[in-house]
Amino acid sequence: MVRRQTNQANGLTQFNTALELELKIENVLLQFASVHSMSMNSSFKFCWRSEYHEEKLTLKSLMSFASHPKWTINYILHEKFKLANVAHFTNKGTSIAKGVMEYINEQYDPAMSWKDAEYCIKRWQGPFALKGLMSVEDAKRAVDIGASAIMLSNHGGRQLDGSRSPFDQLPAIVDAVGGKIEIIVDGGIRRGTHVLKALALGATACSFGKGFLFALGAGGQQGVEMFLHRLREEIRRDMILMGCKSIKDLNPSKIAYR
Repeated sequence: MVRRQTNQANGLTQFNTALELELKIENVLLQFASVHSMSMNSSFKFCWRSEYHEEKLTLKSLMSFASHPKWTINYILHEKFKLANVAHFTNKGTSIAKGVMEYINEQYDPAMSWKDAEYCIKRWQGPFALKGLMSVEDAKRAVDIGASAIMLSNHGGRQLDGSRSPFDQLPAIVDAVGGKIEIIVDGGIRRGTHVLKALALGATACSFGKGFLFALGAGGQQGVEMFLHRLREEIRRDMILMGCKSIKDLNPSKIAYR
Protein backbone atom coordinates (compact mmCIF):
# COMPACT_ATOMS: atom_id res chain seq x y z
CA MET A 1 0.00 0.00 0.00
CA VAL A 2 2.78 2.43 0.93
CA ARG A 3 4.72 1.59 -2.24
CA ARG A 4 1.62 2.02 -4.39
CA GLN A 5 0.84 5.40 -2.81
CA THR A 6 4.45 6.46 -3.32
CA ASN A 7 4.31 5.46 -6.97
CA GLN A 8 1.06 7.36 -7.39
CA ALA A 9 2.60 10.42 -5.76
CA ASN A 10 5.66 10.23 -8.00
CA GLY A 11 3.43 9.85 -11.04
CA LEU A 12 1.40 12.90 -10.00
CA THR A 13 4.60 14.91 -9.47
CA GLN A 14 5.90 13.95 -12.91
CA PHE A 15 2.52 14.82 -14.46
CA ASN A 16 2.48 18.23 -12.78
CA THR A 17 6.08 18.89 -13.83
CA ALA A 18 5.29 17.95 -17.43
CA LEU A 19 2.16 20.11 -17.40
CA GLU A 20 4.07 23.07 -15.95
CA LEU A 21 6.76 22.69 -18.61
CA GLU A 22 4.16 22.54 -21.38
CA LEU A 23 2.53 25.71 -20.08
CA LYS A 24 5.92 27.44 -19.98
CA ILE A 25 6.62 26.38 -23.58
CA GLU A 26 3.18 27.55 -24.72
CA ASN A 27 3.71 30.90 -23.00
CA VAL A 28 7.08 31.44 -24.67
CA LEU A 29 5.68 30.51 -28.08
CA LEU A 30 2.85 32.99 -27.65
CA GLN A 31 5.32 35.71 -26.68
CA PHE A 32 7.41 35.13 -29.78
CA ALA A 33 4.35 34.78 -31.99
CA SER A 34 3.32 38.30 -30.98
CA VAL A 35 6.48 39.66 -32.64
CA HIS A 36 6.68 37.10 -35.44
CA SER A 37 5.88 39.74 -38.05
CA MET A 38 9.04 41.66 -37.12
CA SER A 39 12.10 40.92 -39.19
CA MET A 40 15.25 39.64 -37.50
CA ASN A 41 16.93 42.97 -38.14
CA SER A 42 14.13 45.14 -36.80
CA SER A 43 13.65 43.02 -33.69
CA PHE A 44 17.37 43.15 -32.95
CA LYS A 45 17.40 46.93 -33.22
CA PHE A 46 14.34 47.16 -30.98
CA CYS A 47 15.91 45.10 -28.18
CA TRP A 48 19.24 46.80 -28.66
CA ARG A 49 17.92 50.32 -28.30
CA SER A 50 15.61 49.43 -25.43
CA GLU A 51 18.01 47.44 -23.31
CA TYR A 52 21.42 48.99 -23.84
CA HIS A 53 20.98 52.75 -24.13
CA GLU A 54 22.71 54.84 -21.51
CA GLU A 55 20.12 55.92 -18.96
CA LYS A 56 21.51 59.33 -18.06
CA LEU A 57 19.70 62.65 -18.33
CA THR A 58 21.83 65.19 -20.15
CA LEU A 59 21.07 68.59 -21.63
CA LYS A 60 20.96 66.97 -25.05
CA SER A 61 18.49 64.29 -23.96
CA LEU A 62 16.27 66.84 -22.16
CA MET A 63 16.14 68.97 -25.31
CA SER A 64 15.26 65.86 -27.29
CA PHE A 65 12.40 65.08 -24.90
CA ALA A 66 11.15 68.66 -25.12
CA SER A 67 11.08 68.51 -28.92
CA HIS A 68 9.31 65.13 -28.91
CA PRO A 69 6.51 65.38 -26.31
CA LYS A 70 4.86 62.20 -27.62
CA TRP A 71 7.84 60.18 -26.33
CA THR A 72 7.29 61.46 -22.79
CA ILE A 73 3.53 60.88 -22.94
CA ASN A 74 4.02 57.32 -24.17
CA TYR A 75 6.61 56.64 -21.48
CA ILE A 76 4.30 57.89 -18.72
CA LEU A 77 1.07 56.29 -19.93
CA HIS A 78 2.35 52.94 -21.16
CA GLU A 79 4.00 50.02 -19.42
CA LYS A 80 7.78 50.13 -19.49
CA PHE A 81 9.36 47.85 -22.08
CA LYS A 82 10.66 44.55 -20.72
CA LEU A 83 11.75 41.15 -21.96
CA ALA A 84 8.94 38.96 -20.71
CA ASN A 85 10.96 35.76 -20.52
CA VAL A 86 13.47 37.32 -18.08
CA ALA A 87 11.20 39.88 -16.44
CA HIS A 88 11.68 38.49 -12.92
CA PHE A 89 15.40 37.85 -13.16
CA THR A 90 16.61 41.04 -11.48
CA ASN A 91 14.42 40.43 -8.43
CA LYS A 92 16.22 37.24 -7.49
CA GLY A 93 18.98 37.05 -4.92
CA THR A 94 20.55 39.69 -2.76
CA SER A 95 23.01 40.85 -5.42
CA ILE A 96 23.15 41.11 -9.19
CA ALA A 97 25.73 38.31 -9.42
CA LYS A 98 23.65 35.95 -7.31
CA GLY A 99 20.49 36.91 -9.18
CA VAL A 100 22.07 36.10 -12.53
CA MET A 101 23.27 32.69 -11.38
CA GLU A 102 19.87 31.83 -9.87
CA TYR A 103 18.15 32.80 -13.10
CA ILE A 104 20.55 30.76 -15.25
CA ASN A 105 20.24 27.70 -13.01
CA GLU A 106 16.46 27.85 -13.33
CA GLN A 107 16.75 27.47 -17.11
CA TYR A 108 18.14 23.93 -16.82
CA ASP A 109 15.03 21.77 -16.71
CA PRO A 110 15.64 17.99 -16.73
CA ALA A 111 12.04 17.46 -17.83
CA MET A 112 12.78 19.03 -21.24
CA SER A 113 12.99 16.42 -23.98
CA TRP A 114 13.11 15.91 -27.76
CA LYS A 115 9.33 15.53 -27.68
CA ASP A 116 9.06 19.06 -26.29
CA ALA A 117 11.32 20.38 -29.04
CA GLU A 118 9.21 18.60 -31.67
CA TYR A 119 6.05 20.04 -30.09
CA CYS A 120 7.50 23.57 -30.28
CA ILE A 121 8.39 23.10 -33.95
CA LYS A 122 4.89 21.92 -34.84
CA ARG A 123 3.21 24.70 -32.86
CA TRP A 124 5.48 27.40 -34.26
CA GLN A 125 4.88 26.44 -37.91
CA GLY A 126 7.87 28.41 -39.12
CA PRO A 127 11.68 28.33 -39.25
CA PHE A 128 12.98 26.84 -36.01
CA ALA A 129 16.61 26.48 -34.90
CA LEU A 130 17.91 24.29 -32.08
CA LYS A 131 20.98 25.67 -30.29
CA GLY A 132 23.57 23.76 -28.30
CA LEU A 133 23.97 20.65 -30.43
CA MET A 134 27.46 19.17 -30.59
CA SER A 135 27.04 15.56 -31.75
CA VAL A 136 26.16 13.77 -34.98
CA GLU A 137 23.40 11.86 -33.20
CA ASP A 138 21.69 15.04 -32.01
CA ALA A 139 22.05 16.64 -35.46
CA LYS A 140 20.29 13.66 -37.04
CA ARG A 141 17.57 13.81 -34.41
CA ALA A 142 17.02 17.51 -35.17
CA VAL A 143 16.45 16.63 -38.82
CA ASP A 144 14.00 13.88 -37.84
CA ILE A 145 11.80 16.19 -35.76
CA GLY A 146 11.66 18.85 -38.47
CA ALA A 147 14.04 21.57 -37.24
CA SER A 148 15.06 24.13 -39.87
CA ALA A 149 18.53 24.73 -38.48
CA ILE A 150 20.95 23.68 -35.78
CA MET A 151 23.42 25.91 -34.00
CA LEU A 152 26.63 24.13 -33.02
CA SER A 153 27.55 25.59 -29.65
CA ASN A 154 29.27 24.58 -26.43
CA HIS A 155 27.89 27.74 -24.77
CA GLY A 156 31.29 29.35 -24.59
CA GLY A 157 32.79 26.32 -22.83
CA ARG A 158 31.55 27.69 -19.50
CA GLN A 159 29.54 24.63 -18.47
CA LEU A 160 31.79 21.79 -19.65
CA ASP A 161 35.43 22.86 -19.59
CA GLY A 162 36.46 19.72 -21.46
CA SER A 163 34.00 20.18 -24.31
CA ARG A 164 35.27 20.33 -27.88
CA SER A 165 34.82 23.49 -29.90
CA PRO A 166 31.95 23.74 -32.41
CA PHE A 167 34.53 24.09 -35.20
CA ASP A 168 36.03 20.70 -34.30
CA GLN A 169 32.60 19.04 -34.54
CA LEU A 170 31.64 20.72 -37.81
CA PRO A 171 33.10 18.29 -40.41
CA ALA A 172 31.45 15.17 -38.96
CA ILE A 173 28.09 16.90 -38.61
CA VAL A 174 28.26 18.28 -42.14
CA ASP A 175 28.99 14.78 -43.45
CA ALA A 176 25.97 13.44 -41.58
CA VAL A 177 23.27 16.07 -42.20
CA GLY A 178 24.72 18.58 -44.66
CA GLY A 179 22.09 19.62 -47.19
CA LYS A 180 19.25 18.39 -44.96
CA ILE A 181 19.32 21.23 -42.44
CA GLU A 182 21.03 24.59 -42.03
CA ILE A 183 24.17 24.35 -39.91
CA ILE A 184 25.19 27.47 -37.99
CA VAL A 185 28.48 27.63 -36.12
CA ASP A 186 28.11 29.55 -32.89
CA GLY A 187 31.10 30.25 -30.67
CA GLY A 188 34.70 31.20 -31.28
CA ILE A 189 33.87 33.45 -34.23
CA ARG A 190 35.96 36.60 -33.79
CA ARG A 191 37.45 37.34 -37.23
CA GLY A 192 36.52 37.20 -40.88
CA THR A 193 38.94 34.31 -41.35
CA HIS A 194 36.96 32.29 -38.79
CA VAL A 195 33.81 32.80 -40.86
CA LEU A 196 35.59 31.71 -44.05
CA LYS A 197 36.99 28.56 -42.42
CA ALA A 198 33.57 27.53 -41.13
CA LEU A 199 31.88 28.14 -44.48
CA ALA A 200 34.64 26.25 -46.28
CA LEU A 201 33.95 23.20 -44.09
CA GLY A 202 30.26 23.26 -44.95
CA ALA A 203 28.60 25.57 -42.44
CA THR A 204 25.59 27.48 -43.72
CA ALA A 205 26.36 30.51 -41.59
CA CYS A 206 28.10 31.72 -38.43
CA SER A 207 26.75 33.57 -35.41
CA PHE A 208 28.41 35.45 -32.60
CA GLY A 209 27.39 37.57 -29.64
CA LYS A 210 30.54 38.72 -27.89
CA GLY A 211 31.66 40.71 -30.92
CA PHE A 212 28.50 42.80 -30.78
CA LEU A 213 28.54 43.14 -26.99
CA PHE A 214 32.20 44.13 -26.71
CA ALA A 215 31.83 46.68 -29.49
CA LEU A 216 28.59 48.00 -27.95
CA GLY A 217 30.17 48.36 -24.54
CA ALA A 218 33.21 50.14 -25.93
CA GLY A 219 31.60 52.41 -28.51
CA GLY A 220 27.82 52.15 -28.49
CA GLN A 221 26.05 51.95 -31.83
CA GLN A 222 29.06 53.42 -33.61
CA GLY A 223 31.24 50.69 -32.14
CA VAL A 224 28.93 47.95 -33.44
CA GLU A 225 28.78 49.53 -36.89
CA MET A 226 32.58 49.74 -36.96
CA PHE A 227 32.88 46.09 -35.89
CA LEU A 228 30.52 44.93 -38.66
CA HIS A 229 32.32 47.08 -41.22
CA ARG A 230 35.73 45.65 -40.31
CA LEU A 231 34.40 42.10 -40.29
CA ARG A 232 32.88 42.55 -43.74
CA GLU A 233 36.06 44.12 -45.10
CA GLU A 234 38.22 41.33 -43.67
CA ILE A 235 36.01 38.68 -45.27
CA ARG A 236 36.14 40.49 -48.62
CA ARG A 237 39.90 41.03 -48.49
CA ASP A 238 40.68 37.46 -47.47
CA MET A 239 38.46 36.01 -50.19
CA ILE A 240 40.41 38.03 -52.74
CA LEU A 241 43.70 36.72 -51.34
CA MET A 242 42.30 33.17 -51.51
CA GLY A 243 41.23 33.64 -55.12
CA CYS A 244 37.54 33.18 -54.30
CA LYS A 245 35.06 35.35 -56.16
CA SER A 246 32.02 33.91 -54.39
CA ILE A 247 31.06 32.13 -51.17
CA LYS A 248 30.30 29.15 -53.41
CA ASP A 249 34.04 28.89 -54.14
CA LEU A 250 34.73 28.03 -50.49
CA ASN A 251 35.15 24.29 -49.93
CA PRO A 252 37.23 21.88 -47.77
CA SER A 253 40.14 22.10 -50.21
CA LYS A 254 40.76 25.61 -48.87
CA ILE A 255 41.52 24.21 -45.40
CA ALA A 256 44.91 22.73 -44.47
CA TYR A 257 45.16 21.10 -41.04
CA ARG A 258 48.42 21.38 -39.08
